[in-house]
Amino acid sequence: MKPTRLDVAKLAGVSPATVSNVMNNAQKVRGETVERVQAAMAQLKYQPNMVARSLTTRKTMQIGLVLENIRNPYYGEIVEHFEAAASARGYFVNICIGTQNIDHYLDNFVTRRLDGVFVAALPHMFDMSKLDQLLENDIRVLVSGNTDVDYRRFSSIESDYAAAMRMAVKHLAGLGHSEIVYLSGLSHEMRYDLRCDAYQKQMTELGLSPVLIDGDPPYQTDVRAGYRQASRLLSSQTPFTAVICGNDLMAIGAMRAFFERGLRVPEDVSVMGFDDILFSQAWRPSITTMAVSKAEFGKKAFELLYTNIQQGTTGYYLNQLELIQRASTAPPGR
Repeated sequence: MKPTRLDVAKLAGVSPATVSNVMNNAQKVRGETVERVQAAMAQLKYQPNMVARSLTTRKTMQIGLVLENIRNPYYGEIVEHFEAAASARGYFVNICIGTQNIDHYLDNFVTRRLDGVFVAALPHMFDMSKLDQLLENDIRVLVSGNTDVDYRRFSSIESDYAAAMRMAVKHLAGLGHSEIVYLSGLSHEMRYDLRCDAYQKQMTELGLSPVLIDGDPPYQTDVRAGYRQASRLLSSQTPFTAVICGNDLMAIGAMRAFFERGLRVPEDVSVMGFDDILFSQAWRPSITTMAVSKAEFGKKAFELLYTNIQQGTTGYYLNQLELIQRASTAPPGR
């Protein structure tokens, strides 16, 4: 016979209500009591019926995480820390990826009555009205990379890409570069790509002429996109001594295009990226980048969503980036 909540309570020497409070992560239960209850659950191999429990608590203890591209290691690190924080609170995380199925995922979250959803996909990849649909069904929503939402209704976590881009331009200009190109991967018409506007303004403030190479639909920001954008730059005959790429994967693709044309990095062209993925350290030459703390980002993302679920209050967090100078940037004509 399967052990019950009453069996756990008897073994732990507590009431069935205390067992329920422990399973629901109630803050009023003392640490020692929590340990006794968890030990009893482990000894009895007790597994609660989550479906029955959800009918009573009106909580499924499930959340969704929507990504645009799991192949980018940047997202993998964030997922790792987000899921760890969620698991510690007793939540099961449904991880969904894909450029074509995001609307389908968001519809599914409604039918499955998830408690909350973290949408880390850019707005052009899904129907924005789906976010309102989630809220209408009492599903809390956290977004990232989406600067057009109403922060009174949606929680949001963003990286300060505008400040980071200004820092990147100043870094290259400080090395002596005046012909600095931005390989976006997205479109300058996308208002949520804060890097684009910041790049153009910072270049203008320094008395330099901005040169922006837009991406192509469906606007991927991977190695192939970096290769295509760099190849387009080379074919345009535009003079340049440095490029800033939308992320580190694009930087790797751009460097490959430069190598194939006989250009050396950083002797002939300096290259910068964003995110500081593991590959940026292992690549040769190692890539100068604007680093995001993925661990902090993932943990903070869950914290914002959890608070929204528990208290109904929305939150906003702006994550700062750090300049990591490596071998891919140097003074021009070195």
